[in-house]
Amino acid sequence: ERLSTANHVLIASHVRPDGDAIGSLLGLGLALQNAGKTVQMVLQDGVPASFRFLPGSDQVQKEPKEGWDTFISVDCADYKRLGKGFESINKPDINIDHHITNGKFGMLNLIEDEEVATAAILTNILPQLGLEITAPIAAALLTGIVTDTLGFRTSNTTAKSLALAQKLIEAGAVLHTIYDHSLHKRSFTAV
Repeated sequence: ERLSTANHVLIASHVRPDGDAIGSLLGLGLALQNAGKTVQMVLQDGVPASFRFLPGSDQVQKEPKEGWDTFISVDCADYKRLGKGFESINKPDINIDHHITNGKFGMLNLIEDEEVATAAILTNILPQLGLEITAPIAAALLTGIVTDTLGFRTSNTTAKSLALAQKLIEAGAVLHTIYDHSLHKRSFTAV
């Protein structure tokens, strides 16, 4: 209900963003844009070069601008990790995350700590919200899942997470492109 009444949405994720932060931000942001919402996507540190292949990455800003009616944080367990640009802003209307340590700092909190990535939560919930997962959205969400599972190698990788990856590939995500950009060209740790 909160999303359906939103017109101008601010979405943000944590400083030093990883693939799940970026993929979740872009996946949700592009889906809401496709639904006719005005969306600003914010990462204080911007999008690292290895993730700029993702559609929509050029829209990501480094600080929020006034004018939103709904504020959503994704893949961020602690409000302070959104960065200095959010210190004077009220806490999010909606907080979507998969970290067991999430402080539930949003007015509404969707925390599913059994999921491998926040992008996995969004893969499940976007269709329930009537939001289509197009190829660009699928690429963003699959990037989040692939990077947070270290290429499907972490102990929490399950048949369910592989099925989500299959769904995203069927929607148009290209797995080898994600591997080429996100895994082989940089070292990272799942957050």
